[in-house]
Amino acid sequence: MTLKSYFTVIIMAVALNAVVDLTTMNWTPEIPEWCNSTKKQYLLKMDQACFTLHHINKHTKQDIELWGQSSKCQECPMWKFALIRPASTAVVVVNTTYPTLFQVKQNELTVCNFSYQFGEFGQYSMNASHEECSGVELNNHPANIYLPLLWASVAIFLVLVIWGLKCVMQDRYIPCHLSNWLPGSSTAEASLLITDSSAQQANQIRYRIRCLDTFRGLTIILMIIVNYGGGGYWFFEHSPWNGITVADVIFPCFVWILGASCVLSLNSQLRRALSKQRIFFSIVRRSVAMLVIGLVLNSLNNNNVKTFRIPGVFQRLSFVYLIVALIELIGFDPEDNHRYAWFAPIRDIVCSWRQWIIVNVLVTTQLLITFLLPVPGCPLGYTGAGGLEKNGLYKNCTGGAARYVDISLFGNDHIYQRPTPRAIYDTTLAFDPEGMLGGLTCVLTAYLGAEAAKVLLAFPANKQRIIRWLLWSLLTGLTGGLLCDFRINDGPIPINKNLWSLSFALVTSSIAFCVLTILYVFIDVLSWWSGAPFRYAGMNALLLYIGHVFARPLLPFSWQPLASTHAAHLSMNLTAAAVWILIGFVLYRKRLFFTL
Repeated sequence: MTLKSYFTVIIMAVALNAVVDLTTMNWTPEIPEWCNSTKKQYLLKMDQACFTLHHINKHTKQDIELWGQSSKCQECPMWKFALIRPASTAVVVVNTTYPTLFQVKQNELTVCNFSYQFGEFGQYSMNASHEECSGVELNNHPANIYLPLLWASVAIFLVLVIWGLKCVMQDRYIPCHLSNWLPGSSTAEASLLITDSSAQQANQIRYRIRCLDTFRGLTIILMIIVNYGGGGYWFFEHSPWNGITVADVIFPCFVWILGASCVLSLNSQLRRALSKQRIFFSIVRRSVAMLVIGLVLNSLNNNNVKTFRIPGVFQRLSFVYLIVALIELIGFDPEDNHRYAWFAPIRDIVCSWRQWIIVNVLVTTQLLITFLLPVPGCPLGYTGAGGLEKNGLYKNCTGGAARYVDISLFGNDHIYQRPTPRAIYDTTLAFDPEGMLGGLTCVLTAYLGAEAAKVLLAFPANKQRIIRWLLWSLLTGLTGGLLCDFRINDGPIPINKNLWSLSFALVTSSIAFCVLTILYVFIDVLSWWSGAPFRYAGMNALLLYIGHVFARPLLPFSWQPLASTHAAHLSMNLTAAAVWILIGFVLYRKRLFFTL
């Protein structure tokens, strides 16, 4: 590597140490780690607090009972936490991720109902009798679990600032972000033909849309952080069933970018006069390669042929890529022959009418199967989590038609055995979040990304692109919101990542359009940011994904944390992400790019 490369790596290493040091600091004095009772001690872990209930009535022999349930569990029966005798105390370890619903009972009669959001490592108490309950009292302050995130954000911001300052330290007369646009800055990068409007379309500049690489890199780094644990934060975990978190948005954005990259790649190949037959075989080869990679990665957790999981992330990417690439190969026009037609302002949509018909047929098929396919023992159109939902009335109906289709195609033993609703809804059934039925609406996500790329190709002016992307973001966001009534569990089609519901596909695509627009403005229009260091990771996203799966149990990517705190886990996960960014940067400097 050059001196510049070594200098950059040293900067990243110093910043990495700052992240680790800051995130492992003791954020609150005297964090309580033990929940004490008269009989035993409970060691508190992440997302746990101590709740003590005192039965204060000494003049009765009536016991009281404490029942509770997570507020995230929709229409679920209460769990019995403790039985408290008169003039005695019960100590309960409660979860702090979501608010907890409580009920105090005496002889099957409800004394009081209340809901409370506990804080991690906090200690709380309440007095109750057979007639009334007092309010919850805070006895020991909880830890501030979001402070490590703040300091980590500050450290990451400093990394980006230092990365920008290195341009100032270079002996150049051209700003760093402008030198990146010069010819020969990256011979390994694919190029797009984009017109310079300032020269009245006389000059043509070929360069790669850097915001897309940055978006892909940001997505893969977030995916690594989430897969490594996400610091134990609830928003870096997938929703138990309905709803959406940061973790739920990452994979759809990756699929969306896949659709955009597919169109850009086809445009480049067709402009080079490659035959459609050759492109077809290339598409099939890449799709098969992704399928094989996905099956190999699945074997890391279980290589027993009788219980081997067949669906997976790469398997879904393989299916989506195959569909989107083939329909684009059939109907795509790289010459943009309708730029002067009366429908020119919307030619990116009108000229894709064949593709849109196929995508709509797939989405309609998914909706018809979801809501009209009879599932034995389940109500028609059921899309719930099963288990405890609706008081356990449909406990064996997790996912409804989606699970039924997967079992019919793959068998019960060959789908995911530990679905996200298991913890909250106490489900016992297998359910695969990358199942076949959700793959149909996943095609819509990818094709919306393809439309974003068509905007790039058809409209040369920055203002045209930005307006169209924002309109797409508004349209998909509002449509998705209407389908779920802008609520988590309401509407005809709630937002659900496990099912990849239509509302989920639209809302996440809306987010992707918005993020791409922001990155495009700052990176490709204003040139305030080169996209580094995430752009380097984005140019080798496939290698980083495969590598992080294999390297997950190894140093320096993971270790046994010294404490069961969010700060300790966050520092470990950020360290792993930073190491993969460094790997992506080194590969970029060596001009090594892994593609299928």
